[in-house]
Amino acid sequence: MNTGGISDKQWALIAHLGTLAGYIIPLGNIIVPLVVYVSKKDESEYIGEHARESLNFQITFTLLIIAAVITIVLMVGILFLIVLPIVNLIFIILAALAIDKGEFYRYPLAIKFV
Repeated sequence: MNTGGISDKQWALIAHLGTLAGYIIPLGNIIVPLVVYVSKKDESEYIGEHARESLNFQITFTLLIIAAVITIVLMVGILFLIVLPIVNLIFIILAALAIDKGEFYRYPLAIKFV
């Protein structure tokens, strides 16, 4: 299906890959899938599901980063601050590859907020 010149598959990719903005813009990892979800969920169930899944994972990820920052005092948080962004990047790439194959990707460990 095509919504406004960009295919559903491309919107789904934007919802997942757009979260990489969080590495440059604070909370960009949440803003991008949120905007895609709010603006496209009624137009396409496919886009809505991908955006919701991405949004839930990124909210979970952000909460983990906050917990890691808090636990830096215990010296455990430093390890998490190194590992969590790498794990996030790997899951984003896996989601994009699944979309490219026409599959739905479910993020492991994601809490269902939306």
